[in-house]
Amino acid sequence: MARSHGVSRTGGVNIIAVMVVVLAVALPLFAVLVRSFWIDGSFTLDSISRILGSSRTWRILALTVGQALASSALTLAVGLPVAWILARYSFPGRKLVRTAAMVPFVLPSVVIGVAFATILGPRGFVDLRGTWWAILAAHVCFNLAVVLRVVGSAFSSVDSSLEESAVLLGASRLRRLRHITMPSVAPAIHSAAVIIFLYSLTSFGVIVLLGGGSVTTIEVEIWTRATRQFDLSGAAVLAGVQALTVVIVLSFRSPVGRSRSARSVLARAHPPRTWKQKAAVAAAILVVFMISVLPLLAIVERSLLVGDGYSLAHWRSVGSATEGTGLRISPTASILASLRAAIPASLLALALGIPAARAVAHKPNGLGSRVLLLPLAISATTVGLGLLLLSTRGPVDLRRSSILVVLAQTLVALPVVVRSVAPAIRSLPPALGEAAEIAGASAGRIWRRIEFPLIRAAVMAAAGLAVVIALGEFGATVFVARLGEPTMPVAIERLMSRPGQAGMGQAMVLACLLALVCSVIIWVIDWAAGSSSGVSLGE
Repeated sequence: MARSHGVSRTGGVNIIAVMVVVLAVALPLFAVLVRSFWIDGSFTLDSISRILGSSRTWRILALTVGQALASSALTLAVGLPVAWILARYSFPGRKLVRTAAMVPFVLPSVVIGVAFATILGPRGFVDLRGTWWAILAAHVCFNLAVVLRVVGSAFSSVDSSLEESAVLLGASRLRRLRHITMPSVAPAIHSAAVIIFLYSLTSFGVIVLLGGGSVTTIEVEIWTRATRQFDLSGAAVLAGVQALTVVIVLSFRSPVGRSRSARSVLARAHPPRTWKQKAAVAAAILVVFMISVLPLLAIVERSLLVGDGYSLAHWRSVGSATEGTGLRISPTASILASLRAAIPASLLALALGIPAARAVAHKPNGLGSRVLLLPLAISATTVGLGLLLLSTRGPVDLRRSSILVVLAQTLVALPVVVRSVAPAIRSLPPALGEAAEIAGASAGRIWRRIEFPLIRAAVMAAAGLAVVIALGEFGATVFVARLGEPTMPVAIERLMSRPGQAGMGQAMVLACLLALVCSVIIWVIDWAAGSSSGVSLGE
């Protein structure tokens, strides 16, 4: 009887959490869809026919899909050889190389945009700002970690006995690669390609900062129509088109098959022996440095550049609104605004995400699990536009409230919390909870004394990732951030849009600070995960 009561009460809380998440995600999307055909209190198809009947819409959609395909192909072309080398060979500093490649992926997209604006901008190695080449390069930097993580793990788990048998039969290296290795890792390559395509398709901050106004996508067009042209109905129609495109892409995603081998990368890797192998390792290190490390170093260098020399002038001006930027808020104030929004947003994401993760932990392929990943299928710009539309309705006008920023960041962080915590809950031994229930322990006591201590590391990781995501969130926040209280990513975009070196210098300083804060948080996550055993932090 005690067990039944505990399960019922716990299940009720979890179901409520799932319902709240569904409502929070559905309302912004519903507001966007309604706004596309409901204008000034009457039903009309004018906006739909105007947007869908315009050749510009389909040209931008084609460019958006085309750049996502190009970004995916280029990232795979660069990443697959690096992933294979890092999986096959062990060498001093290999873990550091893998970590360096991972850093851009966890950093806010605006930081990556700023990084490439420094090396591919007017004062960089070559001026590619305002071209698709700069955007493709930034997407490769951002998504390289996906290939190394997803496909690299698959490379490491290829059954070595098959390769050894092929060698004994006289198969060449190319034949072994074509008939054994590649078929084994094909599901992982497919999954990585879809993930990269999806990230590139919904890319926003990178394109805003590197596009220079001459390069645009559906995401940028939504933002431009809503905030610059005040065409909310047109932006709503475009958001609906974008959401439909993402859903279609997600329908092609296939799960990565589980490896039959339990051996890790470290167990299978061996030191490079021949000069060709050593050259391959050196090439992989150089690629990671050029793609992942050099752009971040360029931000630091540019933050110190004043005129034709170097000084700390931009860093000393962080506490005040520098003359010549035209921004009425100091960088320090934007840092505080980011923290005031990110901390409550991450706490709210945890409060909703943990019980929701418990609801889907034992049904990873169920309806609840798919519903809780809806924020991934809805771009941040659609979420931001939906919240902006909702704020104009109802008895209270929330457009002047900072609560919209918190809500936007919460919705974006929620799926990460669920995916971080659910696998850890799923790995808990059922016998522990059952024994405690038989002994008469309440559901709350079981959670506090048994379950939570075992998944503490996963919860800490989820909290850290939620804070990082909230701090760097730009696509939704740019719609709802108040003019006098921009978050760090919004302030970076505004500073970079100002003419003159003062705005660019402060933007670089803010990007450095944002990258530093996020890197420290990720380091703490890695440390917490390393100090805990037996807890899965992700799928």
